[in-house]
Amino acid sequence: MGAIGWIWAWLMLLGGVRAHLTDALPDMLVWAMLLSGLLALPLLWSRPDGPLAAIAPSGVVRGAIAVLLLLAAGISRPDAVMGLLPA
Repeated sequence: MGAIGWIWAWLMLLGGVRAHLTDALPDMLVWAMLLSGLLALPLLWSRPDGPLAAIAPSGVVRGAIAVLLLLAAGISRPDAVMGLLPA
């Protein structure tokens, strides 16, 4: 689960920063991407000395929350999500 968490976290964090800098997506979707990346980031949760290690849920729960957060933001802005799909 660690490798998937790292990949998801970096994709969401870098994609969110890129979308923010280019104004490619609405702010709500950008913030959802950034928060999803932070939730999936194993460095914050999984390490014994991580800042949030005391309240860390399992990797599966963190992954589900990260995906659910992104889905909830996508459902609330379907026009922006449809704009991401190629014609």
